[in-house]
Amino acid sequence: MFAVQMAEFGSPDVLKPAQLPMPSCSNDEVLIRVAYCGVCRHDLLTRNGAFPKISLPVTLGHQVSGVVDSAGADTSFARGDRVMTMIYTGCGECEQCERGNDARCRTRRPTFLGEDVDGGYAEFVLLKARAVMAVPDEVALEDAAVLTCTLGTAYHALSAQGRVTAGDTVVITGASGGVGLHAVQVARSLGANVIGVVSSEQRAGLVENAGAHSVIVAPDRRFAKTAKSTIGVGADVVLDVVGGSSLAESIHAVREGGTVVVVGNVAGGMASIAPAHLILKEICVVGTKSCSSREMATVLESVAGGILRADVTEVVALADVAEVHRRMESGAATGRVVLEVRK
Repeated sequence: MFAVQMAEFGSPDVLKPAQLPMPSCSNDEVLIRVAYCGVCRHDLLTRNGAFPKISLPVTLGHQVSGVVDSAGADTSFARGDRVMTMIYTGCGECEQCERGNDARCRTRRPTFLGEDVDGGYAEFVLLKARAVMAVPDEVALEDAAVLTCTLGTAYHALSAQGRVTAGDTVVITGASGGVGLHAVQVARSLGANVIGVVSSEQRAGLVENAGAHSVIVAPDRRFAKTAKSTIGVGADVVLDVVGGSSLAESIHAVREGGTVVVVGNVAGGMASIAPAHLILKEICVVGTKSCSSREMATVLESVAGGILRADVTEVVALADVAEVHRRMESGAATGRVVLEVRK
């Protein structure tokens, strides 16, 4: 089968075409004929060596949709079923996995699609059936490809980790990116007043169109003072999609007793935090990385019902993925780009 693999860390040039053996299913696995695969900044970090312990060569791509080519005897899937993937696969037996929250597997480190096992920059993906979700007919496969990493991640971050309720004010950093734009939608659907933070005026319109009540343009990432002035007090929840140096600003932007949910670390850098701010304002800082299969089912229902939508901004051929990486690194690509493998 055709794939685009990386055998070393480095620039987009390390993404090379390859012919790989066809995988075959065991009893608890599903072989997916890939239709679409999303590209996100985590892919860029992986390619650049931010996670050096992964085994190489590897096929990137953790956002996959397609149809079942074959399925093991112990699965509920059949050839031709429309499906999408979760990102993490756990042991399937611990308390967290039984709840569908494989990202928190207590028995072992969960495998990450596109790092620990080959991902969707390929014609086929082999995955445990527990990490595969059926896609309703009302949801397009090109949209389904990005749902786990965008709406699913945002829903878990805001609902479960941030505990956002109707009437809360939510500030979202990096709001014009793939996760950020979808987080704006989710926050609105939860009844929140949403303030998006972007780095340029050119990106503000995207965030307004996604449903933000207001947008702060902060090229230097110093947005806390403006946010407080806009709200009157600090935000109930700040969803920090940027990470790094942005985290300290997020802590300044939240109210006493508020919550900062950290979902991204775009630059892959370190953050310096003054503990006194956490102590004196009783601020909660919590991380988040994915969603459970139960949460994903809720998101799929909302997308099928038109309550939420996938914001796919561009569809590009798999063979052009290296150029997609270049454009994303330069800031020329906004929203979420999807690779078309097969229609």
